[in-house]
Amino acid sequence: MRINLSQNQIAEIKRIVQKELLLKGIEPTDEYLFINCFSKIHKETVYYHLLEENDTLIIRCYARVFDNLGLSEIIRDTAKNIFEYVVKHTGLQNTIYIENGIEF
Repeated sequence: MRINLSQNQIAEIKRIVQKELLLKGIEPTDEYLFINCFSKIHKETVYYHLLEENDTLIIRCYARVFDNLGLSEIIRDTAKNIFEYVVKHTGLQNTIYIENGIEF
């Protein structure tokens, strides 16, 4: 289920993402908050899906990392910063991070 965030909260998430990645767009779907980004340095597209399930904040990330430690670190740091912000403003305490289908 998509997390309901205010326009100010979405603007803050945009700011967090834009610290490391080029933001192409944030689109709320019925199921999740879709964040489309691009890493200019690594020339790779990065997708985040932000959702709530059973009082748990889940962020799924899809990116072609292929043993690229620099890109992996950027997408994980960005996801961590998004998590911290959303947890602080929603009160959700349980979090799950899934990168390319693998839970971390």
